[in-house]
Amino acid sequence: MQWVARQNFHHRSALMQGWGAVLLLAACVLWVWLGFLLWDQDDTLYCFRASSVCELDSTMPKQLILLALSAPLSVAGAALLVAGSVRRQTSAHVLQVIEMQKSEERARAK
Repeated sequence: MQWVARQNFHHRSALMQGWGAVLLLAACVLWVWLGFLLWDQDDTLYCFRASSVCELDSTMPKQLILLALSAPLSVAGAALLVAGSVRRQTSAHVLQVIEMQKSEERARAK
């Protein structure tokens, strides 16, 4: 029973790490897209002949949307990745402590 519980705990921790990595990858894609939009920024001035009205075409709303989407993805991905890593390392540490205690008990019994 104990082995099954440890495997389940390890699986959930690995799943957390995987989701964290996926979210960070998605955030990176959005950051690259945002960087491309910032680098290739060509604010164009469109003028219409009939009305003599000029409009500035800007990609600023798209940039703000990308930034607004990538920030929570980055935070959630980093949190999941770190939480999964900490869970796995803590579990490994607890198992080592249990093994050391059992070893000490066997040494005292001799």
